[in-house]
Amino acid sequence: MFQANVYKIMIGAPSDIKEEVNIAIDAIYHWNNINAEKQKTVLLPLHWSISAYPIIGMHPQKAINQQVVNKSDLLICIFGAKLGTPTQDYASGSVEEIEEHLKAGKPVMIFFKQALNINEINIEQISRLQNFKKEIGQKALYEDYNNVDEFKRILEDKLSLCINDNFIKDKIIVNELEVNNEISHEELSDYDKARLKSWTSVDNPDFFQAHFIGGCIYGLGASNQYEIRSGREKIEWDSFFDKLLKLDLIKIKGYDKYNHPIYQLKESAYKYVETHYCPVKNGNWSLK
Repeated sequence: MFQANVYKIMIGAPSDIKEEVNIAIDAIYHWNNINAEKQKTVLLPLHWSISAYPIIGMHPQKAINQQVVNKSDLLICIFGAKLGTPTQDYASGSVEEIEEHLKAGKPVMIFFKQALNINEINIEQISRLQNFKKEIGQKALYEDYNNVDEFKRILEDKLSLCINDNFIKDKIIVNELEVNNEISHEELSDYDKARLKSWTSVDNPDFFQAHFIGGCIYGLGASNQYEIRSGREKIEWDSFFDKLLKLDLIKIKGYDKYNHPIYQLKESAYKYVETHYCPVKNGNWSLK
């Protein structure tokens, strides 16, 4: 058992998008399986078909807004060949869900399917959709995809980035009580500081790892590579990254295809190095 923050992720789409809705739900559960316990964060998928109930006395979209949209923390909206049916206030239900999230200051991820079945295309609908795409492109970054396999891969990557940026808090759980994570910079050893200094000296701030039989390579940028051949070495490196995360010196940018984290330096890491190192002759640095 663990205590966690719960965020509700709404999936919105016109009626021609069905398979992608299930893929999005699976992607949310996939994120939970990998990250929930470690990040103390759980994602809950919402879709009108499973999260709304029948009610009389209001427009169907208003009921969805009340029961689903208003409770959502993030919207994933997917378009294929239709914009959808107009509502009382907007060009379609999906458009209304986007605008309601934006008005509330909640993040929205929008996806457009490019490879369409000619038999599914309605000229009036596709024209309205293209006009909306042009309009939304002036105020939002969206993602195109060609097929459901590509959508699955793209969504898993983008979902991780979005969750990390918007919902992962720099806190830990101790004895089921949430406390602010305050760790002294002195918990970094001189060796840790030297590794961090090397990492900040390269152009690419991303960490990478490459696995081979008998071990793996950790890369702090392209030029600083470390060969890991024992479980003890890996544990020591995991501890190094955990310290940097807790000190807010790095962030998890995303995950590779094997679900290994991709770490990235934050501006605070460069400031930390400047604080703890001073320049000496020949372009070198020494600890203060």
